[in-house]
Amino acid sequence: MGANVVPLNPNEEPWIHQDAIRVLQDSLGVDCSRDVVERAVFEISDRLCRLELAFHDGRLDEVGKLAGSLVGMSTQIGLLVFANVAASLCHSVQCENHVTAAAQAARLLRLGESSLFCAVEIADRSG
Repeated sequence: MGANVVPLNPNEEPWIHQDAIRVLQDSLGVDCSRDVVERAVFEISDRLCRLELAFHDGRLDEVGKLAGSLVGMSTQIGLLVFANVAASLCHSVQCENHVTAAAQAARLLRLGESSLFCAVEIADRSG
């Protein structure tokens, strides 16, 4: 009986879909799009902090809600991998798969910081 083991990279690099930021810039202008990205980064950062606290307190319903809210905001600014991890976390919580949820929450938190810095850097550089 062999198990399928998938090695995970704990130093995962963020991936930003830069077209999302370009669409914001084309529709809102450079300065307004930069403001939108910065506000989204602040909101995502705040929700990540609340998600981490909820997870450590065992409030998985709250974790699922916060993860779900992260999907739309992160997609808007091109954080597609981050959005996929948040959606997977939300699904794991709904399925009450606590082991998978723990791994995905840890991955989301690791990926969050680098992704947010990268989004701001791209928004600043694109202007």
